[in-house]
Amino acid sequence: MDSAKDDASSQTRDRPEDGEEDSTDILTAPGSKEIRSQRKHIEVLMRNIDKPIDIASAKVQKSIKAPPEIVLNVRGSSAGAGSSDFHTYRNQRRKENLRVQLMEKEAAEDEARDTFGNELASLKRKDDEKTAKNRAKRQKRKQNRESKN
Repeated sequence: MDSAKDDASSQTRDRPEDGEEDSTDILTAPGSKEIRSQRKHIEVLMRNIDKPIDIASAKVQKSIKAPPEIVLNVRGSSAGAGSSDFHTYRNQRRKENLRVQLMEKEAAEDEARDTFGNELASLKRKDDEKTAKNRAKRQKRKQNRESKN
């Protein structure tokens, strides 16, 4: 009899109460490896609460590497080239194409920035002109009112 009561009480203790969340179900669910990893990471961060956290900054722009001064492989894929010359030529061509693409992209960004700046200046100038015109109208009305009184 007592063993039946113990089994029943252990079953009720094992189940979560209403409103409680069973954390063991979360840790055994699919994708629980990521949850455990995140939990471990958070626990490490919470242990060292005074330690500053490094947050990644904005992307670093790629810089354009200058083309080589001396091109060692002048033959490319032409006749008489060695077995590794084509791979060297292809690598040089790929690097040069990437460099040219990056230069073109920067030029397009500069042009877009300049266009935007010009449009912004034009709109500001128009707004200033309209404001000045309205100001002149207000001043004229004010003078007319003062002269009548």
